[in-house]
Amino acid sequence: MQIAVDITLPHILKLISQMNLNEIEEVKKTIVKKELYFKKFQKDDLGDLMGDFQKENYSDDFFKDLEDGLKKSSIYDAR
Repeated sequence: MQIAVDITLPHILKLISQMNLNEIEEVKKTIVKKELYFKKFQKDDLGDLMGDFQKENYSDDFFKDLEDGLKKSSIYDAR
């Protein structure tokens, strides 16, 4: 079972302020280790992405569905 919880930044800061220095250091190390800072998604060019799939010999129907789906996705949506 998975539970989703919305936590605000002030709540996170309040929790961190209640930690001791060792716990805060562990949080910092984990953030750095998992590279959770300054990450920005960089989408590939749609043509390049389609080219990568074409190299794998997928069917034309698959390519059409993939391209249509990607164009409708939140990442590649041209709106």
